[in-house]
Order: sequence, then structure tokens, then C-alpha cells
Amino acid sequence: MAQSLEGGPPARAFHESAVVEDKMFVWGGGTSYKGPYHSRLDLFSVNILTGEWSSHKAHPPETPPPCWDAAATCTGNTIYTHGGRTSWSPFRVSDELYKLMVEEMKWRRVTTRGTKPAGRRGAAMCSVDGKVLLMGGSTGIGQHSNELFEF
Repeated sequence: MAQSLEGGPPARAFHESAVVEDKMFVWGGGTSYKGPYHSRLDLFSVNILTGEWSSHKAHPPETPPPCWDAAATCTGNTIYTHGGRTSWSPFRVSDELYKLMVEEMKWRRVTTRGTKPAGRRGAAMCSVDGKVLLMGGSTGIGQHSNELFEF
């Protein structure tokens, strides 16, 4: 059953979400009210038991860029996000990995070991035994990847 989400985020598409304990966090994505597509950087959480929404402030410079179609996952109380499209024209994608430390509500850029993934959008992320995995995605217009990265 669909519900109206009073106090929740504005309508959006291609956003990211992850669940930590009893809260679902939602950020990024975009709307089309400013030009062809407007990226968002706002961060909201909803208590999945009560339905109560909260808005959280991002603290630059350690925040992900406004983007859409990024990958996301969580492990423990930390949410990870990678990539996402940062510009409609020209086509630009982020190659950065960030983590949100939920207890502090602060984003941090993560330095990766080994080969750094190229920028991409539409990839899949998951976590297994504390490891974060990133698979595939689009690295350019018509350029798709089958690479697998471990963080």
C-alpha cells in the first residue's frame, strides 16, 4: 500500500538509499525542475517503525557531489556510496567513494587500495562480511563495465 510521506524528501528519481537498524536513509537523485535535470545532495532518514522523517545537513567538503544513479550499500552503521552522474551535458560521472558514519551523521571520502574504479553510474554495490563490493555500471555513453572491485 502506497503512503504519502509527510515531512519526507521532495519527489525524485535515481536516488540512493540504505537501511541501518530501524532507519532508511535517502539521498541524491534528481528532479527535472531546473533545466533538463537537477541533482540533489539532501539527506533524509525515515524511522521505518514510526514513519517519522528527519532531514540531515551535509558538511562540505567531505560530502559526495550532487549526483544521481550512484551505487550504495551499508555495513554495520556505515553507509558507502560510489560514483553517480554529476552532469547531464557533458556526460560526467564521479569516481569517488564516500562513507556516511551514521552515528556522527558525517560524510568522509574514502581512499581506496589498489586500482581505483573509473567514474561510473548505474553500478551495483553490496557488502559481505564487512567487505564492500562494486560491480559494473556505465563509465560513459554506451560504455558498460563488468568489472568487480572490493573495498
